[in-house]
Amino acid sequence: MKTSHKFLRFLFLFIFSFVIIGFSPLALSTSIKKFMAEGFELNKPQPNGSAGNFLLKNSRNGQLLDNYRMYIVDASTSTLVDAVKSGETGEMNAEELVDGKEYRLKIVAADEDSGAFKVAEEELYVHETVSSPVVIETYVEREANRIGIPTVRQNPELPNGCEITTLTAVLTYHGIKTSKTKLADDYLPKESFEFQEGKRIGPDPHQAYAGNPRNANEGWYAFAGPIVEASKKIIDDKGSRLITENVSGSSREEILSYMDRNIPVIVWVTLDLSPPVTSGGWYVGGTAEFHSSFINLHTVVLDGWKDGEVTVMDPLKGLVTHPEDKFFESYEALGSQAVLVKR
Repeated sequence: MKTSHKFLRFLFLFIFSFVIIGFSPLALSTSIKKFMAEGFELNKPQPNGSAGNFLLKNSRNGQLLDNYRMYIVDASTSTLVDAVKSGETGEMNAEELVDGKEYRLKIVAADEDSGAFKVAEEELYVHETVSSPVVIETYVEREANRIGIPTVRQNPELPNGCEITTLTAVLTYHGIKTSKTKLADDYLPKESFEFQEGKRIGPDPHQAYAGNPRNANEGWYAFAGPIVEASKKIIDDKGSRLITENVSGSSREEILSYMDRNIPVIVWVTLDLSPPVTSGGWYVGGTAEFHSSFINLHTVVLDGWKDGEVTVMDPLKGLVTHPEDKFFESYEALGSQAVLVKR
């Protein structure tokens, strides 16, 4: 019992001392910074300095990085000036830095121990007062992932409706209740063919679907534009806050960065990833332009990546895996057409 009383008396005096001396979260923060940057001493902010605002990006794909810690070390004295953590937008705000002074920047994942800090690559940075954040890039390897897109097959109702079927799968993934036939009949911009002075006249596939996806002989295809329009219409009708974007022209790394964030992307490729083949075609209505029609065009939804391969939801075959290089060669050969829907 005496031991218990002594312990309680010690605990009371310990807590009371913190109240008298003045315990603050800032002091604790400083201690943590010292601990995580073992081997460095934390300097106080320099007088007459200016704030350092940084934006952390993945040099692999330009994606903003959150939950990383950047240590700012005075290059001339090897003392730690500050340790800042990136938020959801990749932003980091340092305490006052001295204009014209050189600093060494070391970046590690926020949950890494101090050992990672010691071996992290460093970047030299000379501070100057600027109005916009300074972009800092670091390499972060892409991790294998799967999004989990539901399988929706285009046949038998839509023998030429791969585009609208992939959109159906993506909207279903995001919780929009609809069907491929509903989208094809009521939301997809379509334009039929006609003949004028012996010439076959049809739509610009960037503006409308050529023919009807229900028709095996007179159904052709649409590019990204009509799929974006159909998606926006049904999202609006459903009162959803989902966002549809035409991301055609995106690089391979940009497309894969969406996958890193679990954002499915509809991609135009060929049926077997072979070079595009054209045969015949039509004149675009209201113009003298002749559109050579692709006979092996297809669309799929990117669903996963692992070890240099991509997994797609193919509306003809279900889940299929392709070599990453070959897949993106086909994507680029068809003009880098892509659409995403995100929250």
